[in-house]
Amino acid sequence: MSNSAFGIDLGTSNIKIYNRSDDSVMVEKNMIAIENKDTLFAYGDSAFEMYEKAPGNIHISYPLSNGVIADIRNMELLVKYFISNMSKNFKAADYYIAVPTDVTGVEKRAFYDLIRDAGVKAKKIMVVEKAVADGLGLEIDVKNSQGVLIVNVGFDTTEISILSLGGIVLSRLIKVGGQKFDDAIRAAVRREFSLIIGG
Repeated sequence: MSNSAFGIDLGTSNIKIYNRSDDSVMVEKNMIAIENKDTLFAYGDSAFEMYEKAPGNIHISYPLSNGVIADIRNMELLVKYFISNMSKNFKAADYYIAVPTDVTGVEKRAFYDLIRDAGVKAKKIMVVEKAVADGLGLEIDVKNSQGVLIVNVGFDTTEISILSLGGIVLSRLIKVGGQKFDDAIRAAVRREFSLIIGG
C-alpha cells in the first residue's frame, strides 16, 4: 500500500475513512442535506444534527440503503468533501473501498464507479470484501485453515461471514441491523414503563 492511500467503509449510518499519510480515521454520519434540490447545505454530522428539524426546502437523506448505494450523485459529493477535509494537499492517491460480499456484481461495480467519478484523483481503486477487511482489522489470521466467523452488525444490515484460507467460504447479508434493535428496545420500554425514548 502506498503512503498516499485511503481506506473507505461506507455504512448506511456512518462513513469511516482511513488516511494512511497521517494515520488518521474519520467517522461521520453518512448523511447529506440538499437545499432547493440542487445546493449542498450540510453533510456528515452537521446534516445529522438537522435531521427532522429542517424546513421543507432542505432535504436530508442517507445516500446508502441496506448496505448499497441508493443515491450515487449525493454519495459522490460526500466522498469528495470528506476526502478534501482530510487531505490538505489534495493529490492523487490509492483507494481501498470495503463492500459487502453478498451483493450483486452491479452493486459492487457501483462502489468502484463511485470512487472513480467522485473527483478525488484516484490512481488505483481496490474493492475489498468487507468480511476480509474486518478480519484483518481485528488482527485475525485469515489465512488459517480453521474457519473464523465474522459478524458485522450495521445500521440497516448484518453481514455474517465465514473466513478460511484467506477467502470467504460463506457470506449472508441480512436486512436487519442496529436500527431494528433500537426500535425493539424503544417499543419494549414504552410498553413496560410507558416511557418514550427519542430516536
